[in-house]
Amino acid sequence: MSNLETEPTERVCAPGSGHPGDVEVLDPRDVPLGGLRGMNVRRTLPQRSRSLIGAWCFLDHYGPDDVAATGGMNVAAHPHIGLQTVSWLFAGTIEHRDSAGNHAKVRPGELNLMTAGSGISHSERSTPDTTVLHGAQLWVALPERARGIAKRFDHYAPPIISGAGYTAQVFLGSLLGHTSPVNTHTPLVGAELALEPGAALDIGVDPRHEHGVLVDRGQLTLAPGSGSGTILSPADLGYAAAGCDTLRLTAGHEGARILLIGGEPLREELVMWWNFIGGSHEEVAAARDAWQATLEIAAAGPLPAGDRYGLPDGEPEPPLPAPVLPTARLLPRSQLPPLPEATPTIATTTNTTSPAAPPEMAPTATEPTPPTTQRETEVPEISEPILVVHEPDERRYAIYEGEKLAGFTAYRPTARDEGRAFVHTEIDEKFGGRGLAGTLVSEALADTRDAGLRIVPYCPFVVAWLKKHPEFEDAVDWPAA
Repeated sequence: MSNLETEPTERVCAPGSGHPGDVEVLDPRDVPLGGLRGMNVRRTLPQRSRSLIGAWCFLDHYGPDDVAATGGMNVAAHPHIGLQTVSWLFAGTIEHRDSAGNHAKVRPGELNLMTAGSGISHSERSTPDTTVLHGAQLWVALPERARGIAKRFDHYAPPIISGAGYTAQVFLGSLLGHTSPVNTHTPLVGAELALEPGAALDIGVDPRHEHGVLVDRGQLTLAPGSGSGTILSPADLGYAAAGCDTLRLTAGHEGARILLIGGEPLREELVMWWNFIGGSHEEVAAARDAWQATLEIAAAGPLPAGDRYGLPDGEPEPPLPAPVLPTARLLPRSQLPPLPEATPTIATTTNTTSPAAPPEMAPTATEPTPPTTQRETEVPEISEPILVVHEPDERRYAIYEGEKLAGFTAYRPTARDEGRAFVHTEIDEKFGGRGLAGTLVSEALADTRDAGLRIVPYCPFVVAWLKKHPEFEDAVDWPAA
């Protein structure tokens, strides 16, 4: 399935943390897939608080959907890189076509797994005989060593296994004594389980894995190991950290149906945007450019052999163009500038006089200059991905460490909206000493310049930063003294 958001968020996906025995409840957000009458999906992965469960990086849960009212699923050809798509249905049928020449039907209780590798395109449409559509679409991030593999499609109908008060189908990995033959590139598990009313089931799991339990119907109490149980309602995704060898599932009085996913934490930092997963912003941007080139070539004639993506045969509609890349970019931790041995805490810099602040004014904060050497023990630990985000409704660029707001630089539009006057930069003192102010301002000013807008510096920190970066001079309108 394509991420059909018109402005998809670009994010760094990195393994999170958790305590064995605890359950974190991830609430879904509604995402429309086709206008006012289109079907909605409930997206529980990725979230700011948790972007991965094992290598599982995306989960859309949808239905039961009245196809007569919404038109069902109709997703034209679109690209993927760096991931595997997992389609699992409870009701209805979806027709799948891809550029590797596969044409298949996705039916309830049958796994369809598409491996994108370095590039594939596919389409998904509910069939004319489908009246109710209900299921889940999941993505698995490929590790770096597997992101360049060939495109592939696998189909598997797992047997129904049963025990006291439950039935299950294991479509990936091993669970309840059954092992799926479908190949994955990191250790994973995926299964559907149905529990009778009031049934309790202790499942032995790999303690090296973290797990997620998505409730499709009914209520379920999830208790990892000897931890206390947490009640999950329909559409909730419960997360259990690695370190437990048992999950206890207890159904409510109506019974429950769930999807259980899990895997070893993926110790890689990934950038995910739209339908692409790569190792850097540049890799994702190049994948987008390659898809747009595929569309341009296809509009003029046949695609050449060896095109990165290709297009499925027999498509009734043109393929989906890629959205515009976001105005700000993510900075994986590995790309952050080195930290100095001793850095003054950057608190608040602001200009309270209006409208002008002369560029000669002495800044109250300065951008630290990285030394030639630094002792590792003096580098503050950064435990979460660093994200710079343009928040136009707030008229600011914000910098986050994981889900925590670390600071921002505020601006106001200039006359005729030809530029941005930067008036205030602030880093929370808890995040001081990491060079985040310089990272934030450099990204905000680069994004402003790249958007063709003028930079008007009033904030003393921005003034000081610009004086050290003369390459921005052509984009700066210095305020009159």
